[in-house]
Amino acid sequence: MSKEIPNFLLEMSRQMHEQDNRITAEPIWQVRYKEYLVTEEGYNEHHWEVIDTEDGATLFHSEESQDYSDVAMHLIEQHPDWIKDWSCNNMDANIELVDGEVDEDDYDRLIESINNDFDPDLDDLPDTLKKLHMQETEVVVKTCLTEADAKAFIERKQHDYPKLYTYVASMVFCPQMIELRNWIMSLTDGNESL
Repeated sequence: MSKEIPNFLLEMSRQMHEQDNRITAEPIWQVRYKEYLVTEEGYNEHHWEVIDTEDGATLFHSEESQDYSDVAMHLIEQHPDWIKDWSCNNMDANIELVDGEVDEDDYDRLIESINNDFDPDLDDLPDTLKKLHMQETEVVVKTCLTEADAKAFIERKQHDYPKLYTYVASMVFCPQMIELRNWIMSLTDGNESL
């Protein structure tokens, strides 16, 4: 008794013959995104950030910029006493506070000075700011037999995740999956168009 092969398996077989396996033996497609976890300095570190612990805002990201303007503006607005102390130690002219705030005339000069002279390894930050070292990890969201299926998932679900991308992994040492993939591929000869 023979059964008819469903169209979706024939389509999958054609896709498997036509997709770029990215020089990977026994390929299987994964949908992934990058995630960053706090780590110790020098231990599988990808980058570091200065964050505000009160609202979780990232004020500086070492992989994205070398500009400390956001840190400077935050310090000027939220920590004027810290700014006054820092300026006494790092600038030729002292910064004066007017009603507990940095004078407008000093604002731009301060931002420029912090951009040039601030060193998060040497300058102690206020208690609400922390320098965190971050480790990059990859999270597998979905595994698919074809690139088309992986891309369709991204198109449907990208809004629920950080930026998704496809990655080809190998099913080496997974004999049942390899046998299944080979059987699906045997359903077409690879010369048929999609």
